[in-house]
Amino acid sequence: MTLKKTEGFSLIELLVVVAIIGVLAAVGVVGYQQYIDNTKKDVTKTNAQTFSRWITSTQLARSGGLTVAPPDCDTNPTSSAVKNLKFCFDETMTSTGGPLDNFKNPYNSAADAIILAYTKTALAANAACTFAPVSGAKFDGTASGTAALTSVTSQGVIVVVHTGTIDDLSTTAHPIEVGYCDATGKYQLSAPDLRF
Repeated sequence: MTLKKTEGFSLIELLVVVAIIGVLAAVGVVGYQQYIDNTKKDVTKTNAQTFSRWITSTQLARSGGLTVAPPDCDTNPTSSAVKNLKFCFDETMTSTGGPLDNFKNPYNSAADAIILAYTKTALAANAACTFAPVSGAKFDGTASGTAALTSVTSQGVIVVVHTGTIDDLSTTAHPIEVGYCDATGKYQLSAPDLRF
């Protein structure tokens, strides 16, 4: 009984297959990374738009004399210690049950990643998001700090800019604009000329 000699793949054939797999993998990795980057951009923009809608609906309730949640943003806040916008746009926004409770910073997965920043300093489009956040505020949960945001830590942050001079929660016509810090840490305006 004679055995047939079986032929395997040649070295050239194996190299061609490996090269094809390598090209497909490289294209897939680049495409996947582009998908992730685009998703982060979209989430950041959507977060700012959603928060803008919250401001609009809450302002309508405030101007109509209705009680709003969180109560720190009401025209008659629960604490009489501080009655300014800083008191409203602080950690109550991200605390349990707050408007930003389920928001996440797509560029920073840390539990205390900055989600919201409030400032009275006007920001130009494409300006670096390097303003100093208000002390004791703007973090997801319990962390706080006063260090200036950098182009690294500010990515994905929603920015509330109070452009008026009077800062009193009992009034309902504060000029507000909402923006966000993009992937490069630059400020992008999302909703100008809001009232709160």
